[in-house]
Amino acid sequence: MEDPLRQCVGFRLGAVYRRVDRIFNRAYEELGVSHAHAQILLCLQGQGELRAADLATRTGLDSSTVSRLVKELCRRKLVKRRPAPADGRSQLLSTATRTERFCQRLLEHHRRINARLRREMSDADLEALFRMADLLDRLP
Repeated sequence: MEDPLRQCVGFRLGAVYRRVDRIFNRAYEELGVSHAHAQILLCLQGQGELRAADLATRTGLDSSTVSRLVKELCRRKLVKRRPAPADGRSQLLSTATRTERFCQRLLEHHRRINARLRREMSDADLEALFRMADLLDRLP
């Protein structure tokens, strides 16, 4: 009998994401951050200031997770926040000045792991993966 979960898009994508997330988490472990922390920092790096909602959209993380991650990064003085001039209830987030070297190390780890994952796939596999990601991004 065939396993129904093997044919379930959500299950398979979730399982693959968790496996890849573990790979990145192990790579970032020596830096003391998780894959999700790294995503926030790399999104902010070189972008000036962004709102938490922008980070949620860019990373695909939900707002409460972004809020928790930003709070942790602020506590560690890797991210700073300030009230948005146009709307005092909203905050603008950016990397702290001292974070630039740290983000360069993060980016080195990111590139190394990404290159390792890409080496495991043919160009056709990568093209199909990115085409599928684009398709799934357009779903309502």
